[in-house]
Amino acid sequence: MARRSKTNRIPFAAFRARAAKLGLQVSWLMLAAILFAAYRFSLLNDPKVWVPSLLAGTGLLALSFIRWERALKDWRGDLFLWLWLALILAELTTVGAVRQLSPVIFALYFGVVVLSAALAGTVPHAFITGFVITSYILTDSNFGQSLEIERLVIPLVTFVAVAIASSMLTKEFRRETFVGIERVQQLAKREADLGRLYEVSKTMAAGDSLDLVLPELVGRIGRYLNAEVGAVLLHNERGQFLEVVSPIWTAGHALDVGGYRMSLNRKGDIERVFLSGIPALYTNLDQDPDSHGLLGELGTHSAMVVPMQLEHRTMGVMVLADKADGEFTRSDLEVLTSLAAPAALVLAQLERFYEAAETSRRMEELARMKSDFVSVVSHELRTPLTSIIGALATIARPELAPEQPAAQELLESARNQADRLRRLIEDLLVVSRIEGQALPRHPEEVDLSRFLPETIAVIAGADEVVRVQVAPNTLVKTDPDHVRRIVINLVENAMKHAAGSPIEVVGSVTGDRATIDVVDHGPGIPPSERAKIFDQFTQLEPSATRSRGGTGLGLNIVRGLAQDMEGDVIIHDTAGGGTTFRVDLPRVLSPRRGRRSPAVVGR
Repeated sequence: MARRSKTNRIPFAAFRARAAKLGLQVSWLMLAAILFAAYRFSLLNDPKVWVPSLLAGTGLLALSFIRWERALKDWRGDLFLWLWLALILAELTTVGAVRQLSPVIFALYFGVVVLSAALAGTVPHAFITGFVITSYILTDSNFGQSLEIERLVIPLVTFVAVAIASSMLTKEFRRETFVGIERVQQLAKREADLGRLYEVSKTMAAGDSLDLVLPELVGRIGRYLNAEVGAVLLHNERGQFLEVVSPIWTAGHALDVGGYRMSLNRKGDIERVFLSGIPALYTNLDQDPDSHGLLGELGTHSAMVVPMQLEHRTMGVMVLADKADGEFTRSDLEVLTSLAAPAALVLAQLERFYEAAETSRRMEELARMKSDFVSVVSHELRTPLTSIIGALATIARPELAPEQPAAQELLESARNQADRLRRLIEDLLVVSRIEGQALPRHPEEVDLSRFLPETIAVIAGADEVVRVQVAPNTLVKTDPDHVRRIVINLVENAMKHAAGSPIEVVGSVTGDRATIDVVDHGPGIPPSERAKIFDQFTQLEPSATRSRGGTGLGLNIVRGLAQDMEGDVIIHDTAGGGTTFRVDLPRVLSPRRGRRSPAVVGR
């Protein structure tokens, strides 16, 4: 009844299916109106009324069982619509011959015009309108016996006006309906695509190995498209060949192919798709299998091959072959292409993950080698250095000391440098143990009011500038060796960078935490430098600090020891100028070892 392009045939059929169902209801109402009017005029026994009404009712009942959504997709639907309208017009024309019912039939003719506008195209609608007008003229003139042209002008003009108006309104309504149906279909397609992508993403996220992920991925996509064979071939950039990821998926089972490789110099179908980057659909492969490369070797009849592309890079190809319920279609190829794109993205992320994991593994190995090297070298240096320090101490005894002042100065310098080297070796050993998480921890009960002054007393020159503030009987359970090294390093650091200024060491306990503050009143540390002062071998103002000594390991050791004891080190400004290092530790340290994330240094 109406010709439509292939693109909008489905929405037009859906629209007409809705109109047909509504039209059937209207037709039943028209039949009911005729029978009611015949009842009012006592005409139910007239054969001109009950015979066509009975035939019309039987036809409408039969039409009610038709599945219009399916019928209107081909020529059968148009045939049923023509029969329907012919049935209605035949009834109206026959019943209209009864003079008493002509006003009712006249009104129902308008219903037929509106109904045809909804069900038919423009040309069929005009044809049906002309047929209605002719039928009305024949019935009104009692089939040509008393034709009065003047009396028919107004009804004819009204018919034409109603036909034009209903056609325009129906056209606009049909257009809006088409848009709505197409949107629903697009949403349904997108929902199906998103569902498939979700399943693909779950499959890709289920493992961290290509050997595990890809076969499951191909199998899931193969089940979507009813394919019996599926495989993924990845591009090896070094060897310039395609390698089949083993195993491949065939008839629902995994088949090990043992690292099958395909040179890109071959001219098979798969190679051409990879090089061109254009998806392809192949049929009748079994007629000449030798010319189709791997597809022919697999003995497939039809296949889809799509490139797995990410931006401008083709990572490989995905292959599905032999559809179980027929032949692959272009729609199947579009679905496979849409699924290959996110698969390529996830594969790229897996490659980056592998690269990052390999880099991390190598860095960890280098760090371990460095730590082992430092530990071994430090241990090897301690023995001869101990001998050197002992020999120098022996020579410095009064009975053996040289008499010349220059020789005494050289001896004292050698002793100082040997002691400096000893401390450097000890620092390297501590750093190595901290990095290897091999630092022992022995908690003991410590009274900070006695422990801190005793620790400060062993630092040369500290008694002149350092003042300790701690309440009596401030008891904590901690590792005294670790805390002693922390305090010594912080105080020596303050004496070096804030020379001539007073230094306070303040100990306190609050709740289940203990804090030790080392406060100086020197030039302070710029905020931009605080993020890196805990790094190894880092020194501020190198030209000045080199003359004062130091290795750049002191603060790194302080942070490592504090974290090893489940604590932290925080820097903030001292009121009036200077820097305060706050060491925050648990009041009771458990003997079990624990590691924390690196401290956040801030103001």
